[in-house]
Formats: sequence, structure tokens, C-alpha cells
Amino acid sequence: TLAKARERGADPFLVAGDLFEDNQVDESLVRSVVDRFRASAPLPIYLLPGNHDPDTGPDSVWERPAFRAVPSHVHVLRRAGVHELAPGVVLLASPLHQKLSTHDPSLKLAELSSGLGADVIKIGMTHGSPAIESRHQANDFPIALNAASRAGLDYLALGHWHSWMADLDGGRMVMPGTPEPDRFQADGAGRGAWVEGSGPQGALRVEPLEVASLHWRSAEFDLASVEASQATLDGLISGWRAAADRTVVRVTLGGMADPAELGRVRSWVDAALASFLVGQCVDQSRVMLSAAERAEMRARHPVLAGVLADIDRLESLATGTFPGAQAGLVPAVASDAEGALSLVDAKALLGPARIE
Repeated sequence: TLAKARERGADPFLVAGDLFEDNQVDESLVRSVVDRFRASAPLPIYLLPGNHDPDTGPDSVWERPAFRAVPSHVHVLRRAGVHELAPGVVLLASPLHQKLSTHDPSLKLAELSSGLGADVIKIGMTHGSPAIESRHQANDFPIALNAASRAGLDYLALGHWHSWMADLDGGRMVMPGTPEPDRFQADGAGRGAWVEGSGPQGALRVEPLEVASLHWRSAEFDLASVEASQATLDGLISGWRAAADRTVVRVTLGGMADPAELGRVRSWVDAALASFLVGQCVDQSRVMLSAAERAEMRARHPVLAGVLADIDRLESLATGTFPGAQAGLVPAVASDAEGALSLVDAKALLGPARIE
């Protein structure tokens, strides 16, 4: 991310909170991060404490020796305030000082902006959750959806959520997400936001920059059609293998298979994933037993037999069919021609399992 910022001539480079996972990170990591910033001179870098690394005083990461001796082009914004970036351009910052709060930290930006002239380009930076109905928690620093326009900002950089979001407040409020994805379903994580403005309250252009060093890939493997699933996965893996040393892959097995078939599939998948940085096989399959195997298990394990019988009854209720009736596993009840359960049928299934 820093390299791309330098290549493009960024001025400034903003980190809108959560540079660190928490205030207890190892000292060697802190020194490594500061060393990277030092090597990026003269790129102006502005760091904001977020809710994971809030400025809580002496115990915060910002009090570490490495941050007490940062070079002059690195600025840690530990207090709310206005910072001149260039003639006629200011940065308004509202950092966090605790992990949780019901207070909107962007309100401070409106207060800071009130004394600035209309001819000044105003860039804001804070950290919290856009107050989107059902998508935020009340104690997670809720930020008004009009926070940028409310404060008269040309652009508001937000940190906190891990996914890309650039359509807030008419496009003037941007949540770039994490520069590295940290899960398989990351919704556009792995980006930085390149922002260009045309002047006070002028047009704004926001471009997502791909900065992630790792690729996260996932695939489903349906055991109901092993050959087709194997061919599909083989094609996907062939396309991912060019960057195998930077790729995290997860394959999820689903469906039913007998133990021998499942073992063969697991062996094939494990071998196919061996070349990747991380290869994970998640087994969500169900074991398919023969009638003889089921009968033997029931005979040898009475408790298990009862559990399996209850599962059969529940499956019958869900599907309207009686897969175990022929083998004497569920009551032989009569359903209509279309397989729908009548009330009498349902009671017959539920009664032995004591399910109301």
C-alpha cells in the first residue's frame, strides 16, 4: 500500500484507525511498522487511533518507544484537531479513546469545521460504524450517514468495517476496508482508496486500488456428483496455481458418501491443495451407510440407534417421505398420493420420539 502511494505521489497517506489489532501487540511488530513508515519518507503519513488501538493513555500502543521517536513525516493524531496539509487544505481528525461507545465521533468533525472558511478544502478522518439500520450496533461508534455533508467536508475517510463501501453521503464518505482480507467472504477487502478532489465542494473521484498481497479462494465440492465436482475444482485450482505461494484456499465438502468414497475424495483434495500457501478442506458431508451397516450399528449401540431413529423421523417430516419405513426404521404410516403427511401421519412419527 505504501509503495503504491509513493508511486502515485499521494499527499497525504491516511490510516483511519486499527493499524494494530490491539494495544498489546508485540514490541517487535511495532518497531517493524514504524521502520516501514520511516522508509517511506517523505510521504506524509497520518495515523488515527481506532477502536482496536484506541489512545487510552500510558497503556496504548501509541506510547511505545518507537512511536515516541517517529520521523517528522509521520503524524499520530492522538487528539481531535485540525492539521494543515497544504495551503488551503486541512485534515480534521477525530480519534477514538475507548473500545466501545454510543457517541458519534464524527460530531467532533462538524465542530472543528465550523470555524473554517468555505474556500478551504476539508478532509475528515474518524473511525466507527456507518449507522445503517440493522448493520451496526448502538455501542459501536455509530456514524451518521450524512456525517461528511453535515460537517461541510469535501471527503471523509472512515475506518472500522473490513469491507469496501464508497457510496455513503453522496460518495464523499468512504470506508476502504482492510488492505488485506481476513476471511473468505470479505466483500471487496484488500483495497485502498485513491481519492482526488477538484477543489472546495468540487467533484470527487474515488478509485479502489488493489493492494492485498494474499488471494483468498473458496470452492464447494458436492459428493453427490464426484466426477463433475472434481473436474470443476481441478479447473479452478489450475487457474489459482500461478500465485499458489500467495493464495489461501478452502474447499468445503457437502452431500453424502460412503466412508470409502469420502476417504478417496479427501485424499484427492488434500493433494490438490498441497501447493498453496494455505489449503483447507472443510468436511460438512454426511456418512452414507448401507442397510447392513446401519443395522449393525443399531444392534451394537442402542443409544445411537435411538438417535438415528429420531433423525429418520425428522427427515420424514421435512420431506414427506419415509426412507426408513421399508427397513422398519420408522413407523409404517400412510401418506397421500403426493407424499404429504397428514396429521395422523405426523403424530405417528412424533410420538415415539416424544417430540411435541
